[in-house]
Amino acid sequence: MISHNFSHLLAFAFVLTGALNATYGDVAANQVNSQSAAFINIPGVPVKFAQWETRVSDFESFLKESGYSWNQKPPFAQTADHPVVNVNLADAQAFCEWLTKKERAAGKIKSDQLYRLPTNEEWDVASGAANASVLKGGAAKPGNLTDDIFPWGTQWPPPAKAGNFSAKELGAPDDGYLYTAPVGSFNPSPTGLYDLAGNVWEWTMDVESKANGMATLRGGAWPYFRKESLSSAYRYAVPETLRKPSVGFRIVFEDKSVTAGLIASAEKGDKQRREQLTAQTVVTPEEIEKVRKQMAEKPEFSGASVKNAGVRTIRPGVETNEFVNSLEMRFRLLPDGVVYFGENEVREQDVAAWATATGKVRDKKLTFEQTPQHPAVNITWTEAKEFCNWLTEREHYKKSIKPEASYRLPTDAEWSQAVGLSGESGDSPASKHTSDKQLYPWGSKWPPPKNIANLDAAHLPDYEDAFPFTAPVRSFPPNGLHLYDLAGNVAEWCEDGWPDIPGEHVVRGSSWLSANQEVLLASARRHMKESAYRPVLGYRIVLINRP
Repeated sequence: MISHNFSHLLAFAFVLTGALNATYGDVAANQVNSQSAAFINIPGVPVKFAQWETRVSDFESFLKESGYSWNQKPPFAQTADHPVVNVNLADAQAFCEWLTKKERAAGKIKSDQLYRLPTNEEWDVASGAANASVLKGGAAKPGNLTDDIFPWGTQWPPPAKAGNFSAKELGAPDDGYLYTAPVGSFNPSPTGLYDLAGNVWEWTMDVESKANGMATLRGGAWPYFRKESLSSAYRYAVPETLRKPSVGFRIVFEDKSVTAGLIASAEKGDKQRREQLTAQTVVTPEEIEKVRKQMAEKPEFSGASVKNAGVRTIRPGVETNEFVNSLEMRFRLLPDGVVYFGENEVREQDVAAWATATGKVRDKKLTFEQTPQHPAVNITWTEAKEFCNWLTEREHYKKSIKPEASYRLPTDAEWSQAVGLSGESGDSPASKHTSDKQLYPWGSKWPPPKNIANLDAAHLPDYEDAFPFTAPVRSFPPNGLHLYDLAGNVAEWCEDGWPDIPGEHVVRGSSWLSANQEVLLASARRHMKESAYRPVLGYRIVLINRP
């Protein structure tokens, strides 16, 4: 069974190795199986997805040939092409095991190939949830995603022919089906899959079985109409024994030899990238001695700590375009000559210092590892403000900054200045959103150059960055102002409130799950509740008034 981390490594490896060439036995990809079910490649995952949900005819063949005990007909009529319903998790898994054994015995698939349920991470990618637009709205839920992306795109209410939902409740035209619809009756998703939203809920397979007997359904169903329920990110936790007329399943095809190769490629690429970064950041003894001599010759640095080459603790009142505070957080003076902008996002080690000093309990668990040099994530706007207030008091006590100087989050205008935007049209963050459609944090080139930022490589053409989740800050080239990660890694809180929505604040920048061209624009904005937290959301800070 692949781990959660490996599922993201596999997505990265897909980009490294090009289009998947998994086969059914020795037959080319994207072919039908023995039940005339079509399976297709989905960029970013190592398995093939069935184009539609498992049908009544498929399940009846399973019952007839296997002798499996099941008699759960729904209280409405269905034809052979309707999705089977009233199946629980064990029913769906039994079907997969039967089909695998049947096709292996017939020589249609090899011993290291099989059918199974998709994992939640695979479903995220197939449904479009694991892409750039993950910053806006929605209550926190399992996973790293939001509820503003749907299998058909971002439009709400759903467009015509998007799926089989409760049309009356949505105020939409009648879709022609009171209950389930034959599979493939509606438009496919951009990934080529039918009924990812609506028709029936679909069982997914968690990497590890839940001790409490719960499992996850995805995609919504014919009686549903709520926006959250139909979103690509929504995970419906239910007892694994649940059988309902709105619950069915879809299967995937896995070639374990391909999976193993992708894991190896991903690990190799990640290792090479780490080695490159290490080589780039090694400081020789000669360079350290050179820095010490240069600092000793300058009176403003007399007595300054030089335990790390290039890390300068600037004395209060010194006129300089750079500043390093007592936590060794680096800042650069913006062109306005007033605000010192954080060179990089606030790190885990910075937040850990705050949490230790204040007794703050960080109980928002992550599904991936972070080192002290990674950007802090799962931080609310309110917590980011508390950090700024604490750091200001700490720095005043240490006399590292003047009494009138203080830390805060950057304003929307300051963030625009940092990313190189000037003369934006509009009088608010909302009106300035995507006002400049030519500039990205790295320049005007699209698609982004390789290794320019930590992005969602699986959804960008010919792109590499070697990090399946967050990356250590400063892992990628800075911009002209020597500021890092204004694209990718994590999106960043800003000081400003969002117009006309009390309690929501501006979010700037993209993240490690970003690939959408519009979201990657330097002028793109999002907004979130001040209590919201996400594994794709962090912050950087600024120092106002000269230190």
